[in-house]
Amino acid sequence: MGCYKYIKRKALKLGIILGLAFPLVLTGCGDDAADNKEKDGYVAVICKSSQHEFWRTMEKGAMDAGEELNLKVTFEAPEDESHLDDQIALIEKAIDNRADAIVLAPLDTDKLNDVVEKAVDNGIPVITLDSDITSGKRLATIGTNNVTAGAIAARYEAQLIDDKGQVAIIGHVEGAQTAIERMKGFVDEINVNHQDIEIVEETYTGGDVLVAYDVTKRILTQYPDLKGLYATNEGSAVGAARAVEEMGLSDKIIVIGFDSSDDEISYLKKGVIDGMMVQNPYNMGYLGVRNIYKAINGSSIEKTIDTGAIYVNRDNLMDEDIQWYLYPLGKN
Repeated sequence: MGCYKYIKRKALKLGIILGLAFPLVLTGCGDDAADNKEKDGYVAVICKSSQHEFWRTMEKGAMDAGEELNLKVTFEAPEDESHLDDQIALIEKAIDNRADAIVLAPLDTDKLNDVVEKAVDNGIPVITLDSDITSGKRLATIGTNNVTAGAIAARYEAQLIDDKGQVAIIGHVEGAQTAIERMKGFVDEINVNHQDIEIVEETYTGGDVLVAYDVTKRILTQYPDLKGLYATNEGSAVGAARAVEEMGLSDKIIVIGFDSSDDEISYLKKGVIDGMMVQNPYNMGYLGVRNIYKAINGSSIEKTIDTGAIYVNRDNLMDEDIQWYLYPLGKN
């Protein structure tokens, strides 16, 4: 419980939380059914991708909770966020391996309903992390209030472009709830409260850095009067920043990103990225495992748990609490 208390204390101290190839990659323990029974339970944590620091941080939180609770925890993910079929296969695998519970960061709001309901019908409770599904059979969802976070990103974007001009949105995975909600929060805030700003394009990149790079170069060429970009995840933000820097437009284009990584922080320090909404993936993984453990032991849990997000820019980058959010696993 010590780690959980520490996280809660840090969250309260911040005060600005929003209330808010290899087709399959496996980390953690082995997955044979016999080994599953060596501990007090077996929880399969199934994520969206193996590529970004966000998911590795979530893995650390899940594994720490499993160690504290004497649970066997496996952490698996498709190679990237475009491989929905691989994620479905991982859920099927957890069902076949008789997992006691599944903690899932779903790649799509609708297309995972059937396999999640299959798990639940087989007596395996499911909690979603980071984003959600539309099936009512999952027990709870844990993550950021992405609509609110998107609205806050829009307010900072508007402020930095003097509340007028053209902006474009570089989204990650079409159909993913996180992308839908982060874009909705941003668009609604602009349309309602910043009517001299025009959103000229909303596009998707699959969260891939190279795709985001190519898309951004095309947008910057197509809209020479563009003032700002909003990128909705790590891969999209890094790709957009790379294109802006390469085209020599860092002083002209305001870039607001989402998530954090060494690459994003480097672009922030250089002035290519102007700000970013930073989530708490460690807490998502940690609270996902702790809450599913409560559920499989007969305790009730909250249906929605907001792990919060904060806005980071060059002014607050070195603050102690911000540094903890950026480097929950410590610096390399």
